[in-house]
Amino acid sequence: MLTYEKLQDLIRKYDVPYNHNIVPGHTKAKIKWILPAGIINAAAFERAESFFLYFAEDRIAIFPVTGDWEGGEPLEFTWDEIQEFNVNKGFLAENEMHLKAGKLDLELKISKRVVNNPWVKENNIFLESVNYYCK
Repeated sequence: MLTYEKLQDLIRKYDVPYNHNIVPGHTKAKIKWILPAGIINAAAFERAESFFLYFAEDRIAIFPVTGDWEGGEPLEFTWDEIQEFNVNKGFLAENEMHLKAGKLDLELKISKRVVNNPWVKENNIFLESVNYYCK
């Protein structure tokens, strides 16, 4: 379960400067198959991968996480390496982020709010206020 303590563990483990600049995110859910069954349809989705997204003045780091929100080795991009970057603001719970660097083309969802985790909303407000979503 995502908690503020899991965020603090990540900060300590990788010694990243923290100033409300980390938010959780995940891959976009993709449908693997759909089974029409009369008036009810069944669908199977690919497994979504979760991340901590770290925004700084010089770079973005994407920390993959396990099912228990333990952070792994980050994938890092300097702003100079990024060819395309935009965040489309979602209406309710998520924003969509597109990042292209070299041959890597990522589309991720950024959580705007998470139940029992007010720091997620606070961090999103901070990131918007300093225009990290508009680099």
